[in-house]
Amino acid sequence: MSIKFGPAITRFLIAAGIAMGVVSGDAKAYSLMDVVPGGRLRMNLAMQAIVGNQPVSDAMAQWNQVGIGPGKDHAFFIGQASSTAGTCGRNQQNEVTWSANNCGLAFGSSTLAVTTTWSSSGKVVEVDVLFNNSKTWSAYSGPLKFNTNGTAINDLTRVALHELGHAAGLDHPDEAGQSVSAIMNSRISSIYTLQADDIAGAHALAWQGAASVGVPVCSLTASPSSITAGGTSTLVASCSPSATSYAWINTGFSSNASTGVVSPSLSTTFAVTGFNAAGGGNSASALVSVATAVVRPDLEVLSVSGPNNANVGGQINVSGSIANKGGGTTSTFRVGFYLSNDNAINVGDHLIGSCNFAGGLLSGQSGTCEGALNVPASIAAGTYYLGAIIDDTLTVSESDESNNIKLASSGTVVIASAIAQVPVCTLTAAPALISAGSSSTLTASCSPAATTHAWTNTGFAPNAASGVVSPLVTTSYSVAGINAAGVGSPASVNVSVAGMAANYTDLWWAGSVENGWGLSINQHGNALFSVLYVYDSAGKPVWYVVSTGNWDSAFTTYTGLVHQPTSAPLNAYTPTSFVPGAAIGNVNITFTSNSTAVLRYTINGITAQKTIQRQIFGYGVAPIAVGDMWWGGTTQDGWGISITQQSAILFGAWFTYGPDGRVAWYVLPNGTWNGTTYSGPFYSTTGSAWLGATYDASKLTVSETGTMSLSFNGSNSAIMTYTFTSGPFAGTTQRKQIVRQAF
Repeated sequence: MSIKFGPAITRFLIAAGIAMGVVSGDAKAYSLMDVVPGGRLRMNLAMQAIVGNQPVSDAMAQWNQVGIGPGKDHAFFIGQASSTAGTCGRNQQNEVTWSANNCGLAFGSSTLAVTTTWSSSGKVVEVDVLFNNSKTWSAYSGPLKFNTNGTAINDLTRVALHELGHAAGLDHPDEAGQSVSAIMNSRISSIYTLQADDIAGAHALAWQGAASVGVPVCSLTASPSSITAGGTSTLVASCSPSATSYAWINTGFSSNASTGVVSPSLSTTFAVTGFNAAGGGNSASALVSVATAVVRPDLEVLSVSGPNNANVGGQINVSGSIANKGGGTTSTFRVGFYLSNDNAINVGDHLIGSCNFAGGLLSGQSGTCEGALNVPASIAAGTYYLGAIIDDTLTVSESDESNNIKLASSGTVVIASAIAQVPVCTLTAAPALISAGSSSTLTASCSPAATTHAWTNTGFAPNAASGVVSPLVTTSYSVAGINAAGVGSPASVNVSVAGMAANYTDLWWAGSVENGWGLSINQHGNALFSVLYVYDSAGKPVWYVVSTGNWDSAFTTYTGLVHQPTSAPLNAYTPTSFVPGAAIGNVNITFTSNSTAVLRYTINGITAQKTIQRQIFGYGVAPIAVGDMWWGGTTQDGWGISITQQSAILFGAWFTYGPDGRVAWYVLPNGTWNGTTYSGPFYSTTGSAWLGATYDASKLTVSETGTMSLSFNGSNSAIMTYTFTSGPFAGTTQRKQIVRQAF
């Protein structure tokens, strides 16, 4: 028995990076092998382990469609599923299967498949096609697809089409000195179907086929042709003249069955060949499409709470808990809070406020809406029902719309007549920086308007809303706007007297060699608010705050006390738990230039120093300037977010508290603008011990923890919305009103 190894397709796919194109032409270029099959090839398909038999069946159908030999035999390739295959067993069974080697020999490093033809006395007795199972495979049509590293994605269908050409007796035309467009060329191209030269070669093969008289011509119908998962379709083969036997693909039907029922889980092409008594036959195929079930979200209001009393024009604190109990992810939606005259809440009632979920909710994710909402000044005094409507603007398509409304568990709200509102004031100084002996104008702006003003350090009369001051040293001024009931709220401002320190507001670090820790500095006049973001001895992220301090006479060295507070976890924050704690050390920052400094510290009895510099990361143009220290106001005292802005890029350093109430921090290192909303992923890190230790940047780990958006309403207020997707707060979504922090 002589053995002939059919050509491998090593360069056909692996050389894609250097031979993407193939020169086309019209000349005869097909090349025939020395030994070709003397009859039809019934192939045992055992490809289930990786991609499945379908791509090979599709390739067989392409060759059968054009026909093999001068008689154009349309049933030359006959495929039948096989659970096992004896690769290279010379068992006179034609097999298509996966293999770890080439008949006991190692595959070449770039070999994808090999066709082996076994012949005896010039007659083919067995043809085996072996696919290299150490490669990564897919199946697709169209031009070649590539991985991100530039290598071609291995397409089983076009490789099988090429290898079956070898099995029928075709060789590589381009290696025979020809130049033509063909699937049988040895180099990769975007060809994925049989070309004119391939078809001409197939018709030139020395195979006359079965008797041409009375060969059945068949059609295959599927009823219905489109089903949902779990449904069934009936396949019916109709042949003229009648077939004496059938060969089915992908059905399991017997050879004497002309019909049967299938229930595919995925869209599948089924095929049948009807044969006459002489073995002549033709193939037909039909596609049964399986529709993908639509998975929708299901938003539900779990609970609503609020007060039992309020005033017209006043505020009420409300809270709502929501969840997505469906299988799909939602788009952006909002939750509206309403006051109703009856217990049937609807969008026609009094809308008093809402919260937006800009990123939507994942399946199984929950969130909260909470805050102070305004009772409309136009509403009449009386008793109302408080409730919430999730997705009240109807932007989300849900599987169940009946659970989107819920009344507050606190019962009715008695709305009394309006009371005199407390003026909320701001105090500005123009200019805020003067030389000794110069003047600055202080202006108080209150809403609603104040009846009188109570000034500190000015000598201004109670009826004065503004005045001129001339301090000799930097001085803090304050005013309280008083309403007719004698109630007011204070506001303050600093007038700084030069000399004045340079502006050192920025994000500072020790350079890439100590990547992973940093120092945010926010400067108002001569006052600095600094936060160190570092790691404890176990590598856990911790922060230290220096909220006040003093300059030396040259305004080059700033010294302040260090604190490390404790408070409530961020997902259940309450300022009553905030404990600043006693000072645990001090920090001394000596600025050696506008962009370099030496950081010296003594913390918990450990003294050391670091050389630091401004961290450069910005580019582009931003729609608004927002760099500063931000917080949730006195009702959220104890946490904040330092927003460092360079050009269009914001770097947010969020200092807050973990589940144990101890300090924790997260970073928003980059994002994108949409109008005046800045959004992006935020991260948690672990790293090298920092206090008094040699910092090891290789220990830095960075984990994406969630998404955050900062929606700026002008340059002084914003909505901070965040969703945790991992870590101890996974599933938590919150929305916080934040403002610039005055200091």
